Amino acid sequence: MIEEHLQEILNTPPLALDEILSARERRADTQRQLLEEGQGTLICLTLNIAGAVKSAPLFTKAFEEGKSRILTQLRFERAKIGKCIERHERTGDELYLLVDLDLVTAKRRMVEIEEGFALGRLLDIDVMAKGVPKISRQQLGLPPRRCLVCGEMAAACARSRRHDIREILRRTVELIDGYFIGEYADRVAGHACRALLYEVHIAPKPGLVDRENSGAHRDMDEFTFFDSACALHPYFRECAKKGALYCEEPDVLFALLRMDGKLAEQRMLRATGGVNTHKGAIFSMGIFCAVMGSMMEEGFGESAFAARCKALCRDLLRDFEGLKQKENLSYGERLYRDYGITGIRGEAAQGFPSVLQVGLPALREGSEAGKSLNDAALVALLRLIQAVQDTNILTRSDPQTLQWAQQQAGEVLEQGAGPEQMRELDRAFTARNLSPGGCADLLALSLFLFFMGR
Repeated sequence: MIEEHLQEILNTPPLALDEILSARERRADTQRQLLEEGQGTLICLTLNIAGAVKSAPLFTKAFEEGKSRILTQLRFERAKIGKCIERHERTGDELYLLVDLDLVTAKRRMVEIEEGFALGRLLDIDVMAKGVPKISRQQLGLPPRRCLVCGEMAAACARSRRHDIREILRRTVELIDGYFIGEYADRVAGHACRALLYEVHIAPKPGLVDRENSGAHRDMDEFTFFDSACALHPYFRECAKKGALYCEEPDVLFALLRMDGKLAEQRMLRATGGVNTHKGAIFSMGIFCAVMGSMMEEGFGESAFAARCKALCRDLLRDFEGLKQKENLSYGERLYRDYGITGIRGEAAQGFPSVLQVGLPALREGSEAGKSLNDAALVALLRLIQAVQDTNILTRSDPQTLQWAQQQAGEVLEQGAGPEQMRELDRAFTARNLSPGGCADLLALSLFLFFMGR
């Protein structure tokens, strides 16, 4: 992503010197005209972009973020905007706001923007009033700006031309990309945690922990899941960031996710006092966050999402190779050896068809029909239990019991999946010590995509 954006800027035809000088004069003329025609304080926003390329989609994204911060500051100050001029030209993006805010307060609020967030170093926000010189940073007791590359005084680096233009532009692109990747990763991680919290709260679920009871589980309750989900937010954010940074290198990305997943499992166990609440979700939701991160620029599309999941997980089934020589088998490996069931590995290697073809459509269908999200999710869960060979149920029982559970889910669906039918199914599952935890994870993944698609 960074290399692509840098190359796009380097391939843009540069401005001639007279174009740059003319743009400066035009900006000064605009400032004079606005101050002469109106009353108040003038706020002017441009970007500090080195070199002769001043316009690019990436630069405009940074400009729009700066504009948003300025408008937020003005809104909280209850300042009224008397006049607004905005330009987007080859010579750069420009914003002029004439506001009824005193000069010193306006300058302080604008400096808060320049100093208070990652892109502030790239923002050039001038504040002026008629007949009053511009207030400098030094007048407010603030140090001069630092160099984008080395952190020394920016003015000294500019005078000595210490840094090559390509070096400065690379740092500029890294700064902007890093900011927006972080913002997007926060959104992805937020929806991942939201999906896990919604999944455990939805009730009544058969054999599963929910807000009504703990189902077939004796060592955990709803609050155990809350602790775990909150502890996993940094992991989901890191998965999304790595997905954006390594979107064209699925093998590298998967190796990095495996290490992050091990650390996340330790974090979960610390948060829950050693209880395994989300081990399956750490694997599958981590993949979903990474794939969603890799689609940051193109946006979510189901077929593209499935294809990227397949590419990322294409070697997963190799985990089943050489089981005869292996002594200590995991639950998943044992089920593959005994029944040929690939479980979540097979689901991932196929692009999560149960989520995209069963769980997510059921949520959308219920939402469009006016159902509450709780009730739509219960229908989605039942359909997943019907369609999936849930390895959690198999681990606690046998194939015949799994078939019984699938039949029971189908019957409750035919009856309308009302609260009393669901509670009766919950009692039946709990009595047999059955927990469709695999389907619960798939429901959480479906909720995640449902939230991301809104």
